[in-house]
Amino acid sequence: MTPDELLHKLQTAPKISPTVFVAPNATIIGDVTLDSNSSVWFGAVLRGDSDSIRIGSKSNIQDNAVIHTDPGFPCIIGENCVIGHSAIVHGATLNHHVVVGMNATILNNAVVGEYSIIGANALIPQGMIIPPYSLVLGIPGKVVKTLEKSEEIRIQNNVDDYVLRAQTYRRYFSAPKFKE
Repeated sequence: MTPDELLHKLQTAPKISPTVFVAPNATIIGDVTLDSNSSVWFGAVLRGDSDSIRIGSKSNIQDNAVIHTDPGFPCIIGENCVIGHSAIVHGATLNHHVVVGMNATILNNAVVGEYSIIGANALIPQGMIIPPYSLVLGIPGKVVKTLEKSEEIRIQNNVDDYVLRAQTYRRYFSAPKFKE
């Protein structure tokens, strides 16, 4: 990527739905799209300076998570996804209803199937394809179990909790903080 190409990416304004909550100290720069009712929490970084980042509706990017790309490796996070605290998603594709545990890392060109859970601290190497309804643990990540349909409810409950939290935090940060 040339300096001019990088400058063009940096000058691309993020597209953020008005229903999104972005914490005051989160960083969103470059070619980033955040769909309705998604949220970006404290200290998270979404840096679309090499390729595009797309975050689907009702997905949450929790505290200190990093979403980044390389040229030719956009980052696509589907709807109703949970990206745990300090997780890294780098140039990967996550289908709908995926949970990424705290401190997990997912690298370029990996694809995670819907309703999958990536366990805390797991490392998903470049190009790994994870089938739907998988529980993935370890370094490198291995599918250790096929999840039951009942996990859908647990994943959706987590998503719904963060949508509610985001709405509350949006109200809090737009209102006066102290009463006299």
